Amino acid sequence: MMSDLETKRQSSYTGPLFLVAAAVLWSTAGVLSKFIPWSALSLACVRGLIAAAVQMLYSRTFRVRVTWPILLTAVCYLGETCLFMFANKMTSAGSAIVLQNTSPLYIILLSLLMLRQKPSRLDLCVGAVIFAGIVLSMLDTLRGSELPGTNPALGNLLALLSGVFYAGIFFTSRLPGANPLHSTILGNSLYVLFLPFLLRDPAVMHPATAGIPAWQSWLAVFFMGACQLGLSWICFSKGIRTTPSLQASFITMVEPVLSPILALIFLGEAMGLLSVVGSVLVIATIAVHNVLTEKQRQKKEAAENSS
Repeated sequence: MMSDLETKRQSSYTGPLFLVAAAVLWSTAGVLSKFIPWSALSLACVRGLIAAAVQMLYSRTFRVRVTWPILLTAVCYLGETCLFMFANKMTSAGSAIVLQNTSPLYIILLSLLMLRQKPSRLDLCVGAVIFAGIVLSMLDTLRGSELPGTNPALGNLLALLSGVFYAGIFFTSRLPGANPLHSTILGNSLYVLFLPFLLRDPAVMHPATAGIPAWQSWLAVFFMGACQLGLSWICFSKGIRTTPSLQASFITMVEPVLSPILALIFLGEAMGLLSVVGSVLVIATIAVHNVLTEKQRQKKEAAENSS
C-alpha cells in the first residue's frame, strides 16, 4: 500500500492531468459551435442534455444529492456554458475563449472578499497581465477587426460574463459539501427548461435550409454533448478534487491555446493582431506561473520531509 506522502504526490500529478484532458476537449467547442448551424440556445440545450445522460451513466445514478454548494455550482455551470455558446456565435472563437478565461481575476477577488485570502505578489502579477490581455482583445473589437456579420462587442461582453460564472465553478467546487460531478449533472439537466425553444429554431425544424446535412449537425452535436461537455467535466470533477482553485484555473488555459488554432485550421477564422498579442501574453504568463508554482510546491514538500 502507498504511504500518505506517496498518495499525496500522485494526486498532485494526476489531478492536473485530468484538468489538461478536460481543457483539450473543451477547446473543440469554438469550431464545432460555428460548424453547426443551430442557434446558440438550441445547441446549448441539446448538448447539455446529452452530457447529462453521459454523466449519469458514468456515475451509475439518476439521483443527484443537492446541497447549497452543489446547487450554486450547478447555477454557475449553467450560466457559464450557455453564455459561452452565445459568445461563440457572436465573436471569434479565440476572443470568446480568451475572455472567458479571465476567471483567475474573479477567483482572486472572490477569495479576498469571501475567504479573506490575500493574493500573493505572483498572483497579482498574473492578474495584471490577464487584464492587459482583455484590454487588447477589446481594442480589437473597437477597431472592427473581428468577423464580419457578427456582433463582436456583445459577444465579447458575454464571454467576460461567462468568465464570472466560470470562476464561480472553481470557487464553489471546493466548498464543504460540494460535488463537481453532481453539480454538472444538475446543471446540464436544467437545460430541459429550454427544450421548447428548439421548436422555434429553423435550422433544427427545417434542416434542408441549414446549409449542411442534418446528420452532420446531429453527429457534431452528439460529440459535443458526449465528449466535449460530458466526458470533459467528468475529467474536471476528478482533477479539481486535488488541485487548488487558482492553479486549476491556470492549468485549463490549455483551452485558449487550442481553440483559436482549431478555428483557424478548420474554419479559416483568424483573430485580429491585437487579440493575438493579448492571447500570447496571457498564455505565456500562465505558463510561467505554473512553472513557478510547481517549484514552490516542491520546495515546500522538501522542507516538510526534512523536518
